[in-house]
Amino acid sequence: MAEAPPITEPTHHLSRAARWVWRLYWTAGSIALLVACRVFAPGLPDGLDPVLWAVPLLGLLVGAPVVPELSWRRWRWEVREDQIDLMRGVLVLRRTLIPMARVQHVETSRGVIGQMFGLATVEVHTAAGSHTIPLLTEDDAGLLRNRIAELARTGDEPAATPEAPPLPDAG
Repeated sequence: MAEAPPITEPTHHLSRAARWVWRLYWTAGSIALLVACRVFAPGLPDGLDPVLWAVPLLGLLVGAPVVPELSWRRWRWEVREDQIDLMRGVLVLRRTLIPMARVQHVETSRGVIGQMFGLATVEVHTAAGSHTIPLLTEDDAGLLRNRIAELARTGDEPAATPEAPPLPDAG
């Protein structure tokens, strides 16, 4: 049996503004962690006080610039005639192939932060769940949604089934 040719890696990136949105979320999370650590610090042993300052501050100073950049560099997607290919991750790289024939519907959404940056997210729904392509420009998200919808509509549609006979009256 002949081997199938390897599927090339996806080539499209998210919007460059995605890095700033993720930095904003990371910063807000780090600040919330710092506040929580300070609130609960009185009930903990005295030796933990430096750690309660260091961990959130380290997360803020190192994580906010590094993690969003790594996420953006690794998050890639591709829409092909027969499938959607998603690749993402920071430490663990995940790759998902969604057969176009399994797509049930596709939609776009824009959260408050996304709207501030002019970004939208495309969500692809299948019977097994949903998958997102986050933080695309609004124009790109609309074009992508329409492209996936068109490919899903014209993809491997099941053959027409004969009409079922009418059900007998229950009365």
